[in-house]
Amino acid sequence: MTLARTTAHAAPRSPFSFVGKAGRAARALTTIASALALAAGALTLAPAPAHADDAVPSQEYFSYYHLDAARQKGYTGKGVTIALIDGQVNINAPALKGANITDKSRCTIQDSPAGVRHGTEMATILVSPITGVAPDATLYTYQARSDDTQSTGTCDAGGQALDSMGKLINQAVEDGAQIITVSTAVPDTSDELKWAVTNAISKGVIIINSAGNSARDENSTQLGRWSGVIGVSAINGDGTFASYSSWGNGVVTAAFGGPYNTYNVTTGAPTTVHGTSISAPLVAGMLALARQKWPDATTNQILQLLVHTGLNPNHDWNKYTGYGAAALGSLVNQDPSQYPDENPIIQKPGGSEPTLDEIQDYTDGIITPNGFSSDLPATYVYRGTNEDVAIIPPEGMTIHLGTSPRYHRK
Repeated sequence: MTLARTTAHAAPRSPFSFVGKAGRAARALTTIASALALAAGALTLAPAPAHADDAVPSQEYFSYYHLDAARQKGYTGKGVTIALIDGQVNINAPALKGANITDKSRCTIQDSPAGVRHGTEMATILVSPITGVAPDATLYTYQARSDDTQSTGTCDAGGQALDSMGKLINQAVEDGAQIITVSTAVPDTSDELKWAVTNAISKGVIIINSAGNSARDENSTQLGRWSGVIGVSAINGDGTFASYSSWGNGVVTAAFGGPYNTYNVTTGAPTTVHGTSISAPLVAGMLALARQKWPDATTNQILQLLVHTGLNPNHDWNKYTGYGAAALGSLVNQDPSQYPDENPIIQKPGGSEPTLDEIQDYTDGIITPNGFSSDLPATYVYRGTNEDVAIIPPEGMTIHLGTSPRYHRK
């Protein structure tokens, strides 16, 4: 059973049943990289934390990524803020007791039990004190409609979708999130979303998105197709490429996709699920640990670290696992300051938006708003020289004519 926010198609076995050229060695590489890097001596592997509550199922990814050892070394995501854009989160779930979670939703939807389970499980993977990758991180949650939504509630107020992906990303950036994770398909091609992604890049905020669970190229319907976004595919516990995982030019890395122990929303009986929905928050949590460990590194250097430590041979890129499966041990032990302060995932294979020039123009404040109702974020400051913008400024936009650093840069 795959865990997805959209209807999953039957997944034929992928002809690419290995991770790049690493093949079946990828699982061993992940284990070795994590084990050697996380501790100076031998690691004691555990199927789950020793203090796991009987009401909270153990998770294989906890031992797969040696999270007990990570916690013992102090890598818990403390001081890092993650934004989760998903369904409703049940903060009273046993696995989330004691987690630092704040609902920052722009509006309220009514999710089905499956939708609530999905949102709650994403939060659990991220910050559960028992099984979370980054248990001390701060988590902001943002409700967004999906196929599991029973009612859009207050999110269609005023004739506009208050929970559009562009608006939610901008809100998360404004709220101070350092990492944004999304485990749902995002077929939106609007300028609003394009400039929201640009806004996040310009502010140094990392966006992560699951690749999908349809065992095909889903690049056109995923957030990962945009420049600067980390698309995440799934691998099995032995390191092979998961048969259900989608792929595409937007994939940057891969992570464990299951089994994830959960419950049947109808019967309450224990069950297991698989999916790239699981892989994306795992990567988000790992990057939170890297962000904690390397507070002086730029976002670009953290991204450089991710692509330079991927487990594909020579870190070569392919559309199935990107630069290779993420290796937690390397992320918290290999100093990213050795890498240039340049975003390595702006120009994606086949072309992607926003372009490097658009990102620079946005950062310099010289993107001219398009009419009174602009698709640009409300926090955007226009610093160009077009006086017409000042005469009829877009609602809420700040105008500082002629102040762009572009005009003063030598």
